[in-house]
Amino acid sequence: MNYSYLYRFVLLALLGVISWSCSPKEGEHKGMKYIVRENGSGEQINDSSIVQIQMRVYNSADSILQETYKEEIPALVNLRDSNNRKMPLVEILSKGKVGDSVTIFTQSDSIYQGQNAAGRPAFIPAGSLIRQEFRIVKNYTMQEYLDVQNQIKEKQMEMQKEYMEEMQKQQMQMQLQADSVSKTQVEYIENTYFAEKGIKNFKKTETGLFYTIDKQGKTDIQTGDKVKVNYEGTLLETGKKFDSSFDRGEPIEFPIGVGQVIKGWDEGIKLIGRGGKGHLYIPSNLGYGAQGSQGAIPPNAMLVFKVEVMEEVTKAEQQNTQGGGK
Repeated sequence: MNYSYLYRFVLLALLGVISWSCSPKEGEHKGMKYIVRENGSGEQINDSSIVQIQMRVYNSADSILQETYKEEIPALVNLRDSNNRKMPLVEILSKGKVGDSVTIFTQSDSIYQGQNAAGRPAFIPAGSLIRQEFRIVKNYTMQEYLDVQNQIKEKQMEMQKEYMEEMQKQQMQMQLQADSVSKTQVEYIENTYFAEKGIKNFKKTETGLFYTIDKQGKTDIQTGDKVKVNYEGTLLETGKKFDSSFDRGEPIEFPIGVGQVIKGWDEGIKLIGRGGKGHLYIPSNLGYGAQGSQGAIPPNAMLVFKVEVMEEVTKAEQQNTQGGGK
């Protein structure tokens, strides 16, 4: 239940209710028409009341937009709140009673204006009325109010738990899909692509990363060490180049193994080593995955990187790395 949405309607509506237990059956206040359907005989409401309100909200087509009757947690308006006491709402409600029922017609344009205009849904057209039917059900004690607040907190925690469980479920499903795609891609790279390209000196890691080494570098790179790499990236299936530091004349610099680059790089650069040269053949799960990257790399794209890992960084650069990268 969207409580902020609910309270917005509640407060907008209540601002338009004027002394409905003592007013005519119909009236108008600040541009909002109201009809008193029933005068209650219950407890008088005042500025120390905490009232439960039941409501139904309709659009101009008589479709229900929201109702509280089926909600587990009651909708409350706390008139003891200092912010509420600053509103004319306090004087208005103090003249009502438990059991009062009122219908209020609000111009939708008064809600969806300014910054809110972009949020107008199609089922609330411009110039239409929103009909809000309210009934004051009960005056709550402070303890009852606190009990409801605890219910809300428990409900929010429950919803958060359900949300996290759903996110984990979706992530597991995405991972299963990625694993399936990865398996197919690894088989394609190993059995088809390399055969077509005549590449025989490739190596394969347990993760499914393939690489070839033209010049073996020093493989003492540790997680967190900063490296500089010149590279050219192409799409494996089409050979289309999507990025190149060689063209820019400037290598990329980053700490290895901390997730600042794709997984295939974090693993592969260590294998090629400082001062080394080679190629990385990366299935999509070690690259940019199902989401791709910025239009240049399609979803589930297999990648090839020609890389040259530069020699040791300077002493000053290494000190900076140890101060912030490890």
